Amino acid sequence: MQPFLNFYKQSRYVLICLVSVLILQSSCKKDNNKPNYPTGSNENINSWMLDSLKRYYYWSDGLPSKPALNRPPLDFFSAIRNSSDRFSYILLPNDPSTVSPSNKSQYGFDYTTIKEKNTGLVFGVVKLVLNDSPASRSGLKRGDYISKINGKAITQENAIALQQELLSGTRATLTLAGISGNELKDTGSAELTAGFTFEQPAVSNMVDNGGSKIAYLYVYDFSTGLAASLYNTFIGLKSAGVTELILDLRYNSGGQVAEAAGLCTMIASGINYNTPFITYKGNKNGGTRTESLGSAATFDHTLNFNTLLQANLNLKRVFILGTGATASASEVMINNLRPYIQVVLVGEKTRGKDEASFKISDARVPKLVEWEMHPIVYKLFNATGNGGYDSGIDPDIRVTELNDLPLQPFGTWEDPLVKAALNRISGNNTLGVLQQKKPGNTGLAAGVILADSRLSITSASTVITHR
Repeated sequence: MQPFLNFYKQSRYVLICLVSVLILQSSCKKDNNKPNYPTGSNENINSWMLDSLKRYYYWSDGLPSKPALNRPPLDFFSAIRNSSDRFSYILLPNDPSTVSPSNKSQYGFDYTTIKEKNTGLVFGVVKLVLNDSPASRSGLKRGDYISKINGKAITQENAIALQQELLSGTRATLTLAGISGNELKDTGSAELTAGFTFEQPAVSNMVDNGGSKIAYLYVYDFSTGLAASLYNTFIGLKSAGVTELILDLRYNSGGQVAEAAGLCTMIASGINYNTPFITYKGNKNGGTRTESLGSAATFDHTLNFNTLLQANLNLKRVFILGTGATASASEVMINNLRPYIQVVLVGEKTRGKDEASFKISDARVPKLVEWEMHPIVYKLFNATGNGGYDSGIDPDIRVTELNDLPLQPFGTWEDPLVKAALNRISGNNTLGVLQQKKPGNTGLAAGVILADSRLSITSASTVITHR
């Protein structure tokens, strides 16, 4: 018996060694077949990029099997990106030429160029001026009209070119104007020098309307820390007995899913930590996963869900103001609140970003590739499986703010989008109230939109989630 056991042990050892040798040979052969491209070469960078996309990219099955790895990275990424992919991008953090300019990193304002409906005049309309920005320090404000950029009169033919010139520069002169009859009259100028703008505070307001106490809240984006920063605001609204909320996301191009979930936590009735919130559908590697409201809001452990819940307004409905610049995480709020609360969208059709990404960078030590990728990784759905809003979410009450100039400051009840929500709350006829003249109304309206800097910025944003 003992000789048999010894033979068995020896045979098993030989078999294990043989298998190990075969595995090593196979691995060496596989490694030898893979070219060892020099660090920093296009081939090295693009190989890393392609390997990462094969693992995470939503359209990984459609990646080419043998792409030209010798192309510059930007050209390579553009060549292999799926034709259905509208929003994936790559950048080199220390190279401004690879990063899309934004109003936060430049002047701190957005404007649209219109051809006015009645006069045919072409001019810019300032839509948004960020607090403590180069634009605000120059005296620029929402509703101002722009007749010239860097001394050049804005025309139908050069509107897009001048906007690109403005977005790509670091210094600019804006000529401001008023309208007298059918003429633009220059009234002054604003000198701008590009500079960074920090996070924007929310704008809030309250009004009593019969038996309703109505709150208005303007939120610029869903950057990290938003929900925590709004906690005291919601505690104040709750203490005041707010029964209706108008949430202004008209220029909110999105950001973190976690912040959208945190804001939802303080709004909707009947929710708890385990309430299903969002479903991610990825490629064959990512699969499908559903995340609860509590998990989504607190995944980075910077927020306490029960603390957020203390500020919950327990509302049965919410009015959300939106435009074509309302995108990504803002659209998640609209779509993913709907299983639990009535959402009334006021304004225009939203941008249509029903997809999410996360940053992919080289985690090796030392880092061999400096490029960062932000590829689309998931399609997004709410708790009842509804998604597919890639063409935008249609409003329940259609209102175009540029058809009622001049634009009003955020938080004023005379704003046409806010007024439409107020009318629905009070049960009045929306159209009848919107036809009333607000203070300062000039009867001007956008006939044609020629260019819009906010829409350009929104096109570069995506829903940001975690792996």
